[in-house]
Amino acid sequence: MKLLALAVLALAAAVDTQAQMSDTFTFNATQQITFWDGSNPANPPYPYDMGAVSLNTQFGGGWGASISVPWQLGYLNQGELSDCLKITWGPRVFTSGDGTHAGDTFTETGSTTCPYYTGEYGGASNNLLAGFSVVASYIVKQNKSCGNGRCIYYFTYPLTGGTGTVTETVLTQ
Repeated sequence: MKLLALAVLALAAAVDTQAQMSDTFTFNATQQITFWDGSNPANPPYPYDMGAVSLNTQFGGGWGASISVPWQLGYLNQGELSDCLKITWGPRVFTSGDGTHAGDTFTETGSTTCPYYTGEYGGASNNLLAGFSVVASYIVKQNKSCGNGRCIYYFTYPLTGGTGTVTETVLTQ
């Protein structure tokens, strides 16, 4: 994976880039996108297809990440970018507490590219690079499991939602 990340960095260094399209979104705990570019959630611009983001797996269960962008926004593959690389995550930044208590909260920032539709792997469009970045929010939850006369406590970290940006960049040489 580190080698792939270095290859992506080398590609970025060797090619000038110019952003073509960029849209911001907000998603909920189930990773459903609730609005785009600050739209009114009570009156969404694409009421039946706001899309979704999958932070850990591709839609359909493969490794990597995915995003489904409303086709009206005009992204590659009609917005179904479901063959993205695994998200590269930054460190946890605690916004409340330090992660040792139930109710503590934190965010993680991550980004990925979607090479199967873009010039990164010579896909459908050899001069475009699509990808997305997110700031995901989590809460620390304490769980209890009992059996054989004893109980153990452990933490889980459910997603509470987040924000992100999807981009499609023109690669020029």
